[in-house]
Amino acid sequence: MGKLDVGVGDEFPMDDAPPPSQESEEAVRAAREEWRQRKEEWRRRKAEWRAQRDAFRDDMRTRGRAFKDDVRRSFYANFGDRPYGRWGGAFAARFLIVLGAIALAIALLPFLFMFGFLALAVALFFAAFARGRHGDYPPGRPSA
Repeated sequence: MGKLDVGVGDEFPMDDAPPPSQESEEAVRAAREEWRQRKEEWRRRKAEWRAQRDAFRDDMRTRGRAFKDDVRRSFYANFGDRPYGRWGGAFAARFLIVLGAIALAIALLPFLFMFGFLALAVALFFAAFARGRHGDYPPGRPSA
């Protein structure tokens, strides 16, 4: 059967493909069966690998937990029942508070210097103003 209403293929008629032969159907069935077998083999190997991986993971977890228990027992044997060490449990909090106070002092240092200079200037101004009322400024000048 050729193409209809196109105008192409009149010179080169196109026939339908011949029906599949028994041999080609056998080859397709064999290829599908081989593919299924390979798929099942891959799934079996994948399941074996996963089982091996899970066994390794469980073994490593067991070893890790045993190691941590050993370290904890050793720590208890050497240091007793002190959960937070020598400085108590709030060492980190106290350290951070002291560090924050030092940082605040450094940040406020220029303002403290400005306030100190202002207070010194006001004190000198009042001292000069109060001394000027006594009438002996400049020194050595007779008062009128």
